[in-house]
Amino acid sequence: MNKFKHFLFVVFIAITTSVVAQVNWRIQNDLEYHYQRIDYWRSRLNNDSAVYEDSILRAKLLYYTSVNPATLKDNFKYLKYYDHLAVLNSDDNSFRIYSWDNGTNGNHNFINVFQYKNGDKVESAPIVPGADAGTLKSREYKNMYTLKAKGRVYYLVTFITPRDKQDYSMGIEIFSRNSHGDLDDSTHIIVNNSYGTAVNELEFEMANASGATNHSIYFNKKNRMLYVPIMWKDGVVSTAYTQYRFKNNYFTEVKQ
Repeated sequence: MNKFKHFLFVVFIAITTSVVAQVNWRIQNDLEYHYQRIDYWRSRLNNDSAVYEDSILRAKLLYYTSVNPATLKDNFKYLKYYDHLAVLNSDDNSFRIYSWDNGTNGNHNFINVFQYKNGDKVESAPIVPGADAGTLKSREYKNMYTLKAKGRVYYLVTFITPRDKQDYSMGIEIFSRNSHGDLDDSTHIIVNNSYGTAVNELEFEMANASGATNHSIYFNKKNRMLYVPIMWKDGVVSTAYTQYRFKNNYFTEVKQ
């Protein structure tokens, strides 16, 4: 009897896995179709149709990632490989950002979808609760780092906001999950001036920058240090970094 129950359990798991895989495959195919339609209309300089298809793509991605919790762990490998859809994941598999460039009007314009666990549910939204839609508009999210502290999980996400070929900004934004599991964008933990004021993001204008402009912001998980390139008043980016150490729930500058 035990062997038979074990056999039924194995069959059930196999069937469930197969069904989930098929659903995820259909989702990817549908999203791929609309992504290709965006490229089709863009190549024919039909901006109105490209924008329309992009709105469909965003709506479908929001829908699929809301009603199918398994998508939170799906790698979307074909969309990432062929269509350059960026998918940033947290280490705890509780938060994800989908980002792509719709390239309207010949300029970069990044669209983002946020997917996250909220209690026992998985939700998706074009913006995280508490965030300013205008501030986040067109950001290209680059890297996501997960930092676990007492009673809280922080997600450090670096970004670039392109405006035209020479004008852009770079920065880092802090998302967090509190002890109740709620996700928000209002966590001020970076102390970046002599007055001790804490902020939830840093952003630097790079329009007239020179020097080591290929240097970017990054976080070292082992020593819990945040590294931010030094930019002088004349716009020159140094090869050195300002270092912030995470201690007592804040990032504070390490004096050299």
